[in-house]
Amino acid sequence: MKHLLIASTLILSALTVSACASTAPEPDHKSISVSDSFVATEARLRAAIGARDLTLFTVIDHGAGATYVGRDIGQSKLFVFGNPEGGTPLLQASPEMGLDLPLKMLIFTDKSGKTRISYTDIKTLAARHNIEDQDERLKTIARMLKDVAKEAAG
Repeated sequence: MKHLLIASTLILSALTVSACASTAPEPDHKSISVSDSFVATEARLRAAIGARDLTLFTVIDHGAGATYVGRDIGQSKLFVFGNPEGGTPLLQASPEMGLDLPLKMLIFTDKSGKTRISYTDIKTLAARHNIEDQDERLKTIARMLKDVAKEAAG
């Protein structure tokens, strides 16, 4: 009887692990493939940010950083941008949101040499920081991020 109980427990555990593995969480970022060059995509991203009420705070050149230490990751630049009017209420709702704001968008070349654009889904970030009652603001930011990425992608 004891062996049957142990076997049943092991089977239930295996089924639970299998069920959890098959329901993978949704990715927390959006990614777009670009058919154009990295340089053209970067120019369009700068233009898309500049055409809106957004501030481009900085651009971090990951590719140059890798080259500096004798490595090659291809081209990779992280754009850090935002609008304090849009982000401040999120920070008021959860100061830890400051870990994820300002917004970020990454242009990079993948291992096959294709240019890609990625950004973290704002609704995922808000959920991570337990931000509630900001649905309209989050929809607006999500739409803006999608539009900027699409414009940058061409």
